[in-house]
Amino acid sequence: MATTEQIKEFGIVGAGGAGFPTYVKLGSETEIFIVNAAECEPLLHKDKELLRLKSEIFYKGLVTCLDLTAAQRCIIGVKAKYTDLITHLKETNPAPDRIEIMGLRDFYPVGDEITLIYETTGRIVAPRALPSSQGVIVNNVETIYNIGLGTPLVTKFITVGGDVQQPVSVEVPIGMPFREVIALAHPNLKGADLAHMEEDFAVIVGGPMMGKLATSLDEPVTKTTGGLLVFAKDHPLIQRFETAAQEKRVKRIGKSACDQCSICSELCPRHLLGHPVEPHKAMRNLMFSSFAEGTDQTLAILPNTLACAECNLCTLVSCPEGLYPAQVTIASKKQSMAAKATLDAANEDNAHPLIDYRRTPVKKIMTRLALDRFQNKGALSAFALHPKQLTIRTSQHIGAPATPMVTTGDKVTRYQKIASVGDKLGAEIHSPVDGQITAVNDREIVIAPFA
Repeated sequence: MATTEQIKEFGIVGAGGAGFPTYVKLGSETEIFIVNAAECEPLLHKDKELLRLKSEIFYKGLVTCLDLTAAQRCIIGVKAKYTDLITHLKETNPAPDRIEIMGLRDFYPVGDEITLIYETTGRIVAPRALPSSQGVIVNNVETIYNIGLGTPLVTKFITVGGDVQQPVSVEVPIGMPFREVIALAHPNLKGADLAHMEEDFAVIVGGPMMGKLATSLDEPVTKTTGGLLVFAKDHPLIQRFETAAQEKRVKRIGKSACDQCSICSELCPRHLLGHPVEPHKAMRNLMFSSFAEGTDQTLAILPNTLACAECNLCTLVSCPEGLYPAQVTIASKKQSMAAKATLDAANEDNAHPLIDYRRTPVKKIMTRLALDRFQNKGALSAFALHPKQLTIRTSQHIGAPATPMVTTGDKVTRYQKIASVGDKLGAEIHSPVDGQITAVNDREIVIAPFA
């Protein structure tokens, strides 16, 4: 069984979020250990594929997690509609007395950590509190699989989907350029050149709800890259993402059109759990904030925005006017954090009485965002990969960046440690290949793989 020291040495971080070092989570005991297998973002499939095809390694990692945390109960939360997968997980379950497979409803964001805890246990984590406050630890499928491997973390599973001929889930070396990964799914370039596809296409890194637009297709895969979704630039989702990134435009639109219907708050996943976040009040705050064009558009401090999960549901689905309440709420949240505002929500621990009726089905999101025109699948497929170079970032995780341990010209082997955080919070970095270091700086290490 791997120890927390080995997990730290292997550089394993949360594969489904911001990259929190896994050894820290597993360094505490817990009552309940939950596996987040919900994969609630549309068009993403790599976690289900891992469970389907690599369940032995996954379960090995899961048993390690349970032993390290002394968990009394384990729940694997997977959508109930995947009946074949649930059957497979039950048939291969090595410890049915310790591990329960629980079917989840098909809504967004059932994979949100706090929502998942409520759906599987009925417990409500208070705003800004950690799952440990309710005796729970949550980890996602790929993170647990990486623990089961028992090797340094050097590859990443990614779903490539959207406007492609063959959506796939693939395992690629960390540091591989997005462009080369996307090519594996044969994007529908309509005559465009793959080398210049960004002239007509955009790529969302992550899922269509919470992902980010890639600034360059030469960006490298990191330990937290989970999806690469290709869309034509005139696709409505890309247009929404591009507008959402323009803060002044978002605020101008909000001030001119919000009619305070409050639907954004009524459907907010955290509000439904009794958390005090109410996007319509952030919009109201915007409407009554005075600032002139060209000036610093500062909003009043709203501590309740600190409870926002940034799921983007209110912007992309809930708002009937097509406004941007999520971005306004997040802007206010950032200002509240900068002002060191505090959130007093000790009594906000009761779920909304209509919570079961106000969940947003994924099918509705697929239709609303014009995603139903694409193939919603992504079978795990193997490819012969020959990247010309790998760019390994020294910060792929929460915590301190890793300090390079190699210099230009050094030869390295697969799994060799090439950067370290020492005793600081963070993650060790290892080489995914046998190769030679061609460039090193504080931000990244470039490796040319040997043929």
